[in-house]
Amino acid sequence: MDVTAPETPKEKKLEKKQQKSIYGVGQFTHETVLFVKQPTKWGGKDWIKVGATIGLTFAAMPFDQKITNATQGHQRYYYSAPIVGGRVYGEWYSIIGVAGGFGLYGWIANDTSAKKISIELLQAGLYAEAFTEVLKIIVGRERPVATENSSNYHPPTLSNYNFQSMPSGHTTSAFALSTVMSRHAHSTGLKILAYIPAGFTMFSRIYQHQHWLSDEIPAAAVGYFVGNWVVDLHEGKRHHINVTSMYPIGISYSLDQASAK
Repeated sequence: MDVTAPETPKEKKLEKKQQKSIYGVGQFTHETVLFVKQPTKWGGKDWIKVGATIGLTFAAMPFDQKITNATQGHQRYYYSAPIVGGRVYGEWYSIIGVAGGFGLYGWIANDTSAKKISIELLQAGLYAEAFTEVLKIIVGRERPVATENSSNYHPPTLSNYNFQSMPSGHTTSAFALSTVMSRHAHSTGLKILAYIPAGFTMFSRIYQHQHWLSDEIPAAAVGYFVGNWVVDLHEGKRHHINVTSMYPIGISYSLDQASAK
């Protein structure tokens, strides 16, 4: 969450060295380590955000069964555009597709801002999804499609999909995508519109009987906070991404100059 936390002398030395290098495996690995270490550097505001997310999740739990029952039945809209579109928006390949589109445009038009967005989408999606998968396994909540009891939990398992309900991976991915897009939008209206597809993703996962309402709250929070963390990291003075092509390897552009294009 907070990317301004003090870093060790070794980390600072590595960052100074990377400022003159192309964005590649070395910098990605360094930033991944920073992401993994973030909880050890959280301050009071960060823990308040974590507490608020947990509180909202528990507050939603009494409504899980009622909301699920209200959305089930003949499912006449199961294959409608908003429902299917919401699910697809939250698929892992959507982030790859959108990132690839920005990367391709950036390469053709030599638009450094588009290349930056491409890298940040991939990075935010990867971090958010990885974190969510770990939580799914640890929590072990049973999906509504497999039980009528929203309080069913199971010891951690890697093999049983039905016990990996919380948080929703689709919603995490959708909010990571929307957050990065929103951060790079140039008007308040577009910043708000960027989250509408993620809202459809949240509803579609409940409507298609894959998640409880309270699964969606931590998922949205993870996607939102991770997306912001990635953008904030690269907009800070200590971290630079250098881009000259659509690929992370072979890049030579400093993000400090991103606003010039």
